[in-house]
Amino acid sequence: MTYDDTEDVTDRERKIARGLAVAMHVGLVLLLVFGVAWQRRHSEPAAVVDLWSSLTPPKQEVAPPPKPTPKVEVKPEPKPTPPPPPKVEAKPQPKPDISLKEKLEKERKVKEQQELEKKKQLEQEKRKEDEKKKLETKKKEDEKQKTERERLAQEAEAKRAAQEKAELANKLAKEQAASQGRAFNEFVRRIQDKVRGNIVEPPNLQGSPQVEFEVRLLPGGEIMEGSVRLRRSSGNPAYDQAVERAIIRSSPLPVPPAGDPLFERFRESILQIRPR
Repeated sequence: MTYDDTEDVTDRERKIARGLAVAMHVGLVLLLVFGVAWQRRHSEPAAVVDLWSSLTPPKQEVAPPPKPTPKVEVKPEPKPTPPPPPKVEAKPQPKPDISLKEKLEKERKVKEQQELEKKKQLEQEKRKEDEKKKLETKKKEDEKQKTERERLAQEAEAKRAAQEKAELANKLAKEQAASQGRAFNEFVRRIQDKVRGNIVEPPNLQGSPQVEFEVRLLPGGEIMEGSVRLRRSSGNPAYDQAVERAIIRSSPLPVPPAGDPLFERFRESILQIRPR
């Protein structure tokens, strides 16, 4: 039977198995008890008892009288002779223990020597510790100075680079301004030339009168309608009117392209026109 089989056994079968086991043990005990009793009954012998009506008393033997004890004379023991007293010899006076003093002195010197060596060792260790601390302090100070020098060098380098950059930027700005100024002057010259080419000067114009007009331009140089306005007269109304007509006929004016930053300077322009 396996452990899996025992799981299928019911409670009733377990009770029957327990009852059979108990009955078997009880029968075995009874068998042992009756078997031992039967063996004792057959093995014990029968007892025989004789009865007597009277008994003859036994004869008493008379003990003989005791023999007299002989007297023994006790002689006194001789007294022991006392031994002679021991001779007392004079002991020599103990000499002072010089070796003990020497030993103590030697131990004292050894102890002093050990303490002196220990003190020297402590002083030496202290000197080493102080030197170590000094070296560490010096090392830290050197590192601090090195860091400070590097910082100052970096600051100086950054300052120099910034100064060079500023100088370069200033130079470029000046060059650009100069270039833009040249370009601006060139466009101004072109505008003035174009306007002068369209002026119909009045007769009997004397001198070289200058007139100023304020003009608003669109990208591409187109003049906004109605934006031409007299700012400063030349003193000759006929010449002023001739220049105003010439400006309107010159549209579009030669200006930088719309994407060029220089165009913003021409968006609202002041034109100063003189006769040729």
